[in-house]
Amino acid sequence: MLLALTVERFISVCYPAKARNLCGTARAYVTVTVIPLATFILYSPYLFLAHVVTCRTEAGAIVHVKEPTTWLVESVWFRAYKWVLELAFKLVPALILVYLNVRIIRTYKAVCEKRRKMTNKSGEQRRQYAEESRLMFLLGGTSTLFFVCMTPMIILSLTIHSHWRHTVAFEVFRATANVLEVTNFAVTFYIYCVFSKDFRETFLRTLRSAKENSMGASFLGSVSGLKEAIRPP
Repeated sequence: MLLALTVERFISVCYPAKARNLCGTARAYVTVTVIPLATFILYSPYLFLAHVVTCRTEAGAIVHVKEPTTWLVESVWFRAYKWVLELAFKLVPALILVYLNVRIIRTYKAVCEKRRKMTNKSGEQRRQYAEESRLMFLLGGTSTLFFVCMTPMIILSLTIHSHWRHTVAFEVFRATANVLEVTNFAVTFYIYCVFSKDFRETFLRTLRSAKENSMGASFLGSVSGLKEAIRPP
């Protein structure tokens, strides 16, 4: 989803003449629908990695135990499938994000520089230039954060091996990779809040709207309950 947003931003900044045809509302709905569906289909083989087996204990009680599907886990095609999956969903998107954001920053910086030369530096324009600088920091920060935080998880997924997966070094590296992956998803929101005024205003407006709707629903529920309570039998 982040890659789809970046591609749309790239088209809007670098190819504004084509943005109207390529970045319409209908295409956005299609993208939001296709991405989760395609992700579910591509990850569906993981549903068959284990199965439930019914066993009986020495006391005669029936228990259900999860057992791995050995023939699937140890097959060559499944190992190749995991490699392709990690490359397609982590490494390649990370490289594309870095490339597109670099192109966006360069193009946006050139446009701002040209606009700066054509206009006088008033107070309003200085504030606009500051906002443009924050936007460039936003693009560079999100792409760098994604690449740095996701690279260890990509390495972990592609190099995991049974001979060293139980060593202390592997456990430390796996814990670090998991923390960095979670950090990427957690910190991105705050980066947008810090560097994007529009994002902050939209987020706060959404919170206020949700709060007002919640208070309105609560008030209507209280009034309805009061009417039911005082209604004569």
